[in-house]
Amino acid sequence: MRVAILADIHGNLPACEAVLEDIARVAPDYIVAAGDLALRGAHPRETVELLFDRCDAVLMGNTDCYLAGHYLGGAYRERDHWKTELLQWTRDQLGEPWLKKLGALPFSQRYSPRKGQDLFVCHANPRNLEDSLDPTLDEATIRRYFQNLDAAACAFGHLHFPYRRRVGRLLIADVASAGIPRDGDLRPAYGVFTFTPKGWRVQIRRVRYPVRKATQALTARRVPGGPLLIHKLVEARYRHHKALMEAARRHSGLPPPGPVLRPPPGANIPHTPTPLELPVVAPPMLLKQASGDEERHHAAPVEEEPTQISSVLDLDG
Repeated sequence: MRVAILADIHGNLPACEAVLEDIARVAPDYIVAAGDLALRGAHPRETVELLFDRCDAVLMGNTDCYLAGHYLGGAYRERDHWKTELLQWTRDQLGEPWLKKLGALPFSQRYSPRKGQDLFVCHANPRNLEDSLDPTLDEATIRRYFQNLDAAACAFGHLHFPYRRRVGRLLIADVASAGIPRDGDLRPAYGVFTFTPKGWRVQIRRVRYPVRKATQALTARRVPGGPLLIHKLVEARYRHHKALMEAARRHSGLPPPGPVLRPPPGANIPHTPTPLELPVVAPPMLLKQASGDEERHHAAPVEEEPTQISSVLDLDG
């Protein structure tokens, strides 16, 4: 069984189209959109229509709840904030029928290739739609989110940052964002979970898309907060990027990058970059990261003491 999971599309239609095109090449058994479908992008309705048409399951994210009127989080509670204008603009673009559909989305989805080997898919974590499972969380904290989950693997998004981790025998993986990546790589990401005789394995795939088309649409359609949304889209990282990268390496069992030995000046020696010399464009891990059929691992800088970042992440959509 093979399950493709894209999350946090956020109304970025060009990125969504590129991801779905790559998924078609992978030809999975199931496709899941794991929440945060429309808010923050220039094409909320078109994106939602495409996802409902192409996906076997569509799940609820926190911003989908905001749009449906179930509750509000973060700055969307503030009356005079630009996010309040963005929320109303997106609601107007979607229209009442689509808002009702978003409000009725399920929390999670299960796939069972064999008894006791379920894959559990949700938006943020198995308990709620808001708490981010970032890789800097300590073992005791992360275990509390999964203590009542009967599954062999869990896929989620919300953080917009791909990584995988073991929690006891449970494999967990953030499939990152198909609309607004925040791991230093502008390319949209999604996850492919494949069940094998040895259990579930996960691959994070990256695809290229016309970023300028997405940013120009935010301006052309006069999306509230457009300049800041463009900045976040192009910035593609959090303030504590290094802490996240170091934690992702650690959970994947990769050593910190060491010094790079180079030949003396004038030496005529052909040089091929090793993985530790490659530019940092995606979180390093034992997951395969691919653009089309190309796969590679990337190095990451190390911060001496990983910082708890829960209080500084912009995760309310």
